[in-house]
Amino acid sequence: MTYSNETITREQFPTIDKLREEVINKLRDCELKLYSPEIQNEFENLTDIVKKRKFIDERIELSVLRVKLESATLEKIAARLKCLEEDLNKGLEALAESIDNVQNTVDILTTIKNVTGLVARILVII
Repeated sequence: MTYSNETITREQFPTIDKLREEVINKLRDCELKLYSPEIQNEFENLTDIVKKRKFIDERIELSVLRVKLESATLEKIAARLKCLEEDLNKGLEALAESIDNVQNTVDILTTIKNVTGLVARILVII
């Protein structure tokens, strides 16, 4: 991923706002699945307390970042959002897939961390 020096114009905001809404909706969908009984049971049945705590922490971080992205001023995040669009979509797809394949708790934790890292990079100056 490389950052471009491209300036985002006001005319591009509707397209970027649509992208932001799509990302927020995907984040919300993943977030809801992370609170599903199936995922909750999988992590509650773990004997590894560290993994349990990490899951709770990462799930909370995802929620906090989604809320920040919802309330962020579009002008502040437009260029970073556009720049990270491809990586973020891939990360969200991987997270949704790992949630659907509930057997691998480590994969779920890793993909949550990857997605929250990308969203945090978008929100870096907020």
